[in-house]
Amino acid sequence: MTVANLKQKIVAEWPRDKTIAPKSVKDLKLIHAGKVLENNKTLADSRITIGDLPVGFIIMHVVVQPATGKNKTEKSKEEMQKLNSCGCVIL
Repeated sequence: MTVANLKQKIVAEWPRDKTIAPKSVKDLKLIHAGKVLENNKTLADSRITIGDLPVGFIIMHVVVQPATGKNKTEKSKEEMQKLNSCGCVIL
């Protein structure tokens, strides 16, 4: 199974009553053992084999980042004002 296939399954089975929901595979990031999994790799390529644990499940973090409609390179004036000379965000 590829990471993209797993993401498709997650999108299809996501609870519809949640306020934030992924609309496509692109809205999800899967993280396992501190690494973001790549869509084109299989779970085995990512060194994830179901059944390694005695109870037969694995733990991953699912991050939902819905598309915002803004281009990533576009920044608001407020965002630009928060940046200092090194490009770091000041909170």
